[in-house]
Parts: sequence; C-alpha cells; structure tokens
Amino acid sequence: MRALLITGFLGSGKTTFVLRSLIERYKHKKLGIVVNDFGEVSYDKISYYREGLRVMGVEGGCFCCETNAELLEALKHLKNTDLLIVETSGVSEPYPIMQALETSNFSSYLVVCVVSADSWKDFEKDPLFISQLSYSHCVVASRCDIALQEDIAQLEEYTKDKPLFLSYEGKVEEDFYTFFEGEKVEKISGTPSGIHAKERFSQRTLKLSGYHSMHEIEEYLRRLPKNIIRVKGFLRVIESPLPLGLNWTRNHTSWEAVEKPVESFLTFIGYGQFLLPPLPRAKDADWEKMIPIGSFDKREHIAYLYGEAIDEIEAVEWLLMQDTKNATIITCEEDCPFDSKETIKVKPEFESFHFLIDKLRKSQLIILWKVPDAFASYLIKKIDYPDIIHIGTHYLLPEATLSLKVDTQEKKEVLKSLIMNSFSSSQATSP
Repeated sequence: MRALLITGFLGSGKTTFVLRSLIERYKHKKLGIVVNDFGEVSYDKISYYREGLRVMGVEGGCFCCETNAELLEALKHLKNTDLLIVETSGVSEPYPIMQALETSNFSSYLVVCVVSADSWKDFEKDPLFISQLSYSHCVVASRCDIALQEDIAQLEEYTKDKPLFLSYEGKVEEDFYTFFEGEKVEKISGTPSGIHAKERFSQRTLKLSGYHSMHEIEEYLRRLPKNIIRVKGFLRVIESPLPLGLNWTRNHTSWEAVEKPVESFLTFIGYGQFLLPPLPRAKDADWEKMIPIGSFDKREHIAYLYGEAIDEIEAVEWLLMQDTKNATIITCEEDCPFDSKETIKVKPEFESFHFLIDKLRKSQLIILWKVPDAFASYLIKKIDYPDIIHIGTHYLLPEATLSLKVDTQEKKEVLKSLIMNSFSSSQATSP
C-alpha cells in the first residue's frame, strides 16, 4: 500500500495541489484521503466533499499532537486503498505522522512538502517550516504562476538537497509523477522536534450569517494584526449567487465559487493569542449588485430570444403565444400571473435553487417569474433542457430561451394583464 504524506506551512497550497494534481492524476484508483485541519470547522475536508470524494477528517487540533490517536483510527479504515493521501494541518510537523503510517503498515510512502513560491521567505526561519522541509523527500513549489522568477530561483537554491517540482495553478510538472512512481525512496530518519502547535499557534472560528461585501472583507483582512497569518472559510456575499470559499494569507487572497450548500464561517490562525477586530456587519441581499453567472445584459428596451437580441414587444408577443399549461413556474412572489399545473414558490437563497435542480430537469418548460436574476442564471447554467423563460428585474440573461426584463411596476402590471387576458381567451376558445 502506497501513501503520500502532504505537509507544508499554513496557506502553502496543499489542498489545491491534492485536488488539481493528485486527484486528477489518480482518480481511476481507489483512493483513501485523510485530512487534518487545525480549525474548529474543516475547510479542507469540505473542499474534498465538494468534489464528491470520500474523505476522513480530523479537525480542532493537529495530527502530531492531540489528534494522533484519531489519525491511527482513521488509518485502520483505509487498509484496502490503492493510494492513501494524508494532508496534514499547516501547523503539524511530519515525524509523528510518519511513525503513524509505519505503525499502520503503510511502510512505502513519500513525504511531499508544499512551499508557496511567492511567500516562502516569510517563514524560512520558522522552526516548523524547517522541520517540514527536513522530513520531506521532495518539494512542490506552489503558485509559480504568480511568483517572481527571482523567488523561484532562490527557492531552488534553498532546497537544492531535495528534488524540487514546480506547480502552476495547482498542477505540478510531470517529473513529479516520475519521481513518485519510480523506485522506492529511502526512509528519512530523525526524532521529533518537540514543536507543539498549541503552544505556538491559536485559532478562532466565527460562525457567520447573512451576506457580506467582498470588498469590505478584503479591506478587513488587510487590517488584521500581524500575528494572524491564515484565514479560510465560506461566506455568502452580496456580489455572488453562489457561496464563496475564501483563502487568505498575507501574500495571497483567493475566492472560489462553491456549487453546494456550505456552512458560513471564517477560521483565523496565527502565532500566539490574538484579538480579532469586529467583522464588517452582515447585510441584506441586494439583487441588483449580485452578478449573474454567465452572460448578462443590462440594456433597456430589448429582450433575448434563442440568444438573439429582439424588441421587447416582439418578445411579449412570442411569450403570449406559448402554451404554458404544462410549465413549471418558479417564483419568489405570490402574484404570479401564469396558470400552470405546478407553481413552486421559493425563498431567494442559494439552497432553495440548488435542491430544485434534479426536479426541474424533468420539466417540459420552466418559467422563472420574478426570481432574482443571479439565482435564475444559476438554474439556466445547471439545466440544459428544457426551455427556460426568464422574466427578471435587473439583468437580461441571453442563455435562456426567452429573457425579458420587467424593471418597473408599470411594465409588470401591463405584462400581468396581457398574460391573464391571453389565458382567459385561450380557455374561451378551447372546445
């Protein structure tokens, strides 16, 4: 049984390397994944769940200290895997985890230290960083796509006694796999360094509610005390219909859209004890500021039909000719004018639309009436068939079958009247 032990300092890019390189390369194998997170809620474990992977997580401590027994228990359940991947917390030293692997009969393993090429100098004198490097068989330099060539060259010189493999946007160069899949590497001997995470680092997790502004959160992160070096979590933001994952170090901030329901939280990790300044206040959702996914258009007096811009009146005429009796109506309002066999009233929040996806794929026609345009764009993206009629407020969505913007109360009342009159006329003329 082969194993990969992925170590590296806080925010070095370990999870991105595992997901974009290792999982992609070995997805045909039976994988076992164990992930450790120093935070109270495991951001990294949730990241693996989002990819549909089975993963065993241990959070709230580090493998090399108080959670080592939990690691041993997890390893018992992963004996029948083709490849075991163990991702350590950024505050763990490798040696005790190497011992746990050998105790559990994973005697053939490679220790990979992931080092951020753009910020490694900030931690080069930290004893934990030095320990992680010393116990590794090789080094993967992450974020080479944004690092200066000078920093990469200096890292190559700093790690010259170990093979170094460059990684761009999480994808490591091919030579890494040749190294890993080649001859069995020698074991690295040594003794525990005595570094204990709980003595040097502390963490605090904040559970969040409501929406936040990405701009305000980024400004807040820039003002954090200098001893806070890592922040990660998930938030609802006023700019996006999807929850966003946040990854922050002092040199790097990234946001990533999440297409599954997640709990909103932020975990802060730093040296010693620290006080957090108050977070920016949560806000109510602002549907006009929430940017749709995919194509959108804010122009007035046009509509879209099958991806082509047309006159609004022409769009309304086409709409009135459609047979909507078998349509599925999705609305966030009570006063929907369409008469159909099924009307679903939903709350304007991501989870409501996410759990509708499978059901809506069985519909013949979907009409989105006064659904916030950003959430409507999510449904349009996820459902290729059937036809979708979008009647929105702020944005036109060209990827819908029909997209019509009704952005004033007067337009809304006129359209409602036309739709209801059209329905009454069709009933009167039907045999």
